[in-house]
Amino acid sequence: MTINSLFKKYPELIFNSLSVLKNLIIVLVDENYKIIDSNEGLKEILGLEEKPLNSDLRNLLIGVSKENLGQTSLDLIELILKGKDKMEIVLKGVRVKLEDKYLLILEPYRLTYSELILKLSKLNEQLVNITRELAKKNVQLSEALKTIKKINNTDPLTGILNRRAFLKILKREISLAKRHNLPLSLVMIDIDYFKKINDTYGHETGDYVLKSITKVIKKSIRQEDLFARLGGEEFVLLLPHTNMEAAYKMSERLRQTIEKRQFKRIREKITASFGITEFSPLDNFKLFLKRADEALYEAKKRGRNCCICIYR
Repeated sequence: MTINSLFKKYPELIFNSLSVLKNLIIVLVDENYKIIDSNEGLKEILGLEEKPLNSDLRNLLIGVSKENLGQTSLDLIELILKGKDKMEIVLKGVRVKLEDKYLLILEPYRLTYSELILKLSKLNEQLVNITRELAKKNVQLSEALKTIKKINNTDPLTGILNRRAFLKILKREISLAKRHNLPLSLVMIDIDYFKKINDTYGHETGDYVLKSITKVIKKSIRQEDLFARLGGEEFVLLLPHTNMEAAYKMSERLRQTIEKRQFKRIREKITASFGITEFSPLDNFKLFLKRADEALYEAKKRGRNCCICIYR
């Protein structure tokens, strides 16, 4: 007895037996591919609670696989289903025309070793491309974050540290000086009669003076010194590893350099006042700043264009 003769003799028994197998997908559809019945395998592979009866089979397929449904009485077909978790599942099998219906007998397609290697190779290539693109995006993000940080910490007119950034760094330097018993000096700088410059020559010229004095000071200080604009015409210098005497000498050099400088479009001399103090172990953040500010106030009180030190 042959297999064909067995099918002819026991069609219902054999069909029912095949229907139980979950690794086989058996689907009966009408001419419009509306699902009339299916075995449990279809429900399982789609991750459904119930069989998708009365659904259009083509709506369960992906892309061009819909076009693989032929029109002859017996076709070899290949379908791609949307499986669980949106996974693509390739099914291969036959489509048999039975009067006004179609019987689809399919099984999940398993890649050969060569096909698997090829697919893994392609996936690896995609992964390399994704990794390369991700690295590029990370560099761009890092640069963007640096730019944002710089904008947040920088005075837009002069390009030096702003008040917020300076005060944050000052706290760190005070902590370091305390821990290691290191000298630390603070210099407050104020451009003399700056309001008069703005009133006489305009704010554009005033901005030019601020930027020019910023350049003068930046060229004259060390790399480790911190220079910031506190606001308006007021600047500040923080001098690590520097005692009061050294801070005074540097301030005096800066004062003389500013006084001697010729500023375009301005007839008068531009001068600045300096208030200097040195950190004391008994100081806190506020006292240190306050004493430097008091030294600057005293410099203005004494006629400006001078450097005044206030000791602890």
